[in-house]
Amino acid sequence: MTPVVVSAADELVDGVTVRGLFGPALRATGAVVLDLSKVTFLAMEAVVPLLAVAQRCAAEQRSLTVVASIPVRRKLVSLGCSR
Repeated sequence: MTPVVVSAADELVDGVTVRGLFGPALRATGAVVLDLSKVTFLAMEAVVPLLAVAQRCAAEQRSLTVVASIPVRRKLVSLGCSR
């Protein structure tokens, strides 16, 4: 099965927009790839929907790959959300 790929760019600053963007990932039944490689800023409000996708994938034992830009990686590491 082909993974669902969700891509984002520029600044992710509000949860409502990000929830809409990540909607396909939440509805997916297979693997998910979040391509955040072009994101220049990730606000705290945008982290919550990202974590919701991660929690859903984990609960359903689905693969989640996050392709993160340096700013996204820094935010996730600072929050303890990295491997």
